[in-house]
Amino acid sequence: MTKPSPTLRGLLVPALLTLALFELTSAAAMAQEGNAAKTAASPLKAGFARIDITPPVGAEMPGGFGKNPSKGIHDPLFAEAAYFANGSIELAVVGVDLIMIPRDVVDETRKQAEARCGIPGRNILIAASHTHNGGPVVECFGVDRDSAYCTTAAGKIADAVVQAKEKAVEARTAGGMGHEDSVGLNRRFRMKDGSVKTHPGKMNPDIVAPAGPIDPDVGVLAVQNAQGELLGCVVNHALHGTTMSGNLVSADWPCYVRQTIRGGLGADIGVVVLNGACGDVTQVDNRSPRPSEFGEAWSRRVGMCIGAEALKVLAKAEYSPTAPLGAVSEIMPLPIRDLAGSDEELVAREAPGTGLGSGGNEVYLREAGLVRAMKAQSPTVDVEVQALRIGDMAIVSNSTEYFCELGLRIKRGSPWKYTMVAELSNGYNGYSPTIEAFKGGGYETRTARSSYLAPGAGEDIAETSVRLLCRLAANP
Repeated sequence: MTKPSPTLRGLLVPALLTLALFELTSAAAMAQEGNAAKTAASPLKAGFARIDITPPVGAEMPGGFGKNPSKGIHDPLFAEAAYFANGSIELAVVGVDLIMIPRDVVDETRKQAEARCGIPGRNILIAASHTHNGGPVVECFGVDRDSAYCTTAAGKIADAVVQAKEKAVEARTAGGMGHEDSVGLNRRFRMKDGSVKTHPGKMNPDIVAPAGPIDPDVGVLAVQNAQGELLGCVVNHALHGTTMSGNLVSADWPCYVRQTIRGGLGADIGVVVLNGACGDVTQVDNRSPRPSEFGEAWSRRVGMCIGAEALKVLAKAEYSPTAPLGAVSEIMPLPIRDLAGSDEELVAREAPGTGLGSGGNEVYLREAGLVRAMKAQSPTVDVEVQALRIGDMAIVSNSTEYFCELGLRIKRGSPWKYTMVAELSNGYNGYSPTIEAFKGGGYETRTARSSYLAPGAGEDIAETSVRLLCRLAANP
């Protein structure tokens, strides 16, 4: 495990002391609250299930600046759920093949699942894979949301959770971490003129260096039954869901992760894919002259590389007969950014000269007005940070497109042997760039319904994430 930096160690030590005092003095209140970290050492039960959530042909596929109705189905979309129970504690982790998962869909799914099978809604993590070839669940730029599809998706995601519980058997878990650094690249670059551009163009002679890192981790939580047969796994890697492109519905590279793992094992196991902190990480190599990295062949290449690394972790897994569980979450009211004196002023101030997000000022004028209306209703938005413990694996999530550096910062501060960071979970609140990224500019910082949080929100989420991970560790 990577050791925390001196700065983080300085923050964590007093934080842990404060948390210990808090636990001693507020135990009764926290028990009433029902949202405190909980653990147990009873025999583990686990189950997996998946439900098809593919929209009909012709439905809009969000992810671009304009409408993109689907022309067919390349591969179906799924909600894949994993259920865990240990004594009185129940958790569920769900990966859904959608670009984002709106908060109202999350709330409805949790409500239905809790009513039907008793799992506390607050203990259910629902994470979008960020496929740009998914169903019409959000409104942004020129794409409209389909309310009927959202209602259907919520019910089907709840079905997956219920069925995963119904299939639960006595189980054992093993955490592990693989390494895959050949398919993901940071898409933001420092340029010779001092600016930062998102996707400045292949072989652009003005590129100096990437403006951010990648995260090569392939986190794997493996689950087998009492007879030693693999039931399923949870896989975590940070990479934008933009490999497929085109106009066919697709789960993007997670489809091939699942195919690779199941094919390699020769077993139709559960595979829950959680996307990591990939707000600025894609498959495109801007410093390579090779053709653009889009389409079926490239999606398969990416998914197979990640899936093959997960198979290596599964092959080496060492299972524990006991797996303590824990769950804790916090709702953070985070401010909407300064919007300048007018929409025109804001758009002019933020417009990048070249690269992704340049041009399209009419689109951004409309988006700026919509964000201004949001802020008039409330100067803050609620962002949920959730942390779960399953054996020696911790999963911490938030509802934003989270920058990779911030995800790495959480991992450096985590007290857990293995830590997964899952973005776009339990809601959608746009990009969370670093403070430094706002100084450089670029697509991810340009104000729209896809990016409206104030500078520093990402760092606040990181701090809360580490604190919740420490809180789980302080309650063994």
